[in-house]
Amino acid sequence: MTTAEPFLPAPPVTTTDVLKATALLLILVDHVGHFLADEWAILRVIGRLGVPIFFFLIGFARRQEIPWSWLALGILLTGVDYLWLGALEDVQLNILFNFALIRLALPIVERFIERSFLRLALLLLGCALLMPLVNPWLEYGAEGWLFAAFGLMHRKVLADASVGPLRDFAALVAFAVYAVVEQRDYGFGLLNTVLLVLGLGAIAMILRDFRRGDSRFQPPSGLRRALRFCGRHSLEIYAAQIVLLAALGSLWSTDGEDTETGDADDQAA
Repeated sequence: MTTAEPFLPAPPVTTTDVLKATALLLILVDHVGHFLADEWAILRVIGRLGVPIFFFLIGFARRQEIPWSWLALGILLTGVDYLWLGALEDVQLNILFNFALIRLALPIVERFIERSFLRLALLLLGCALLMPLVNPWLEYGAEGWLFAAFGLMHRKVLADASVGPLRDFAALVAFAVYAVVEQRDYGFGLLNTVLLVLGLGAIAMILRDFRRGDSRFQPPSGLRRALRFCGRHSLEIYAAQIVLLAALGSLWSTDGEDTETGDADDQAA
């Protein structure tokens, strides 16, 4: 007679898992707005809050290798963007290519900055000046590099607290520039702009206090498994939601066109 193996509870959720799951949720809201409800500006405001988290984590991480899946998914999602927009001149290389470029350059950037405020300021200024050239063809362009610099400096702070002012300066520049660029690109009204600034301020404080380790709050076992899955497969989930929502958006728009055509035919008859 065999006995059933005991059901083991899920391992603890880490702070990185929680952060990635939060970013995925925010970006899901953004993609719903992009593909299904573009007239609801508040969805795009909420979505703006997720992007800084991913770039911050890219800068914070010590890993240097670039997974092949980043490039494969980047090609796939750039293709989806082209099919959705229908015009090559409007297409940007997917954000995953930006992640890969940052990871390639990060060791050089880290050696360049060291603990110099002047060099950090030059890096941030260079990113800001490059935006008009880079942003049209690379998703989130040089904006993402600002948040990666913030993540890099935060990692340095955890080893040497004296670098704190440099980290805070990088965060201030990154969030200020991002808020201005996103407000301009999306044309948010006053209320949505205020909500954007408040939301970005909250994200900035969360990232500033980020420490890698087990989360203080451990949800029930089932939710822990879901959060850990999000943390370990965040980019695959990101890609899947884009493909799914783009497909739904295409069906939605097709149904709308069919309905309008049918109404026009009825009126003509």
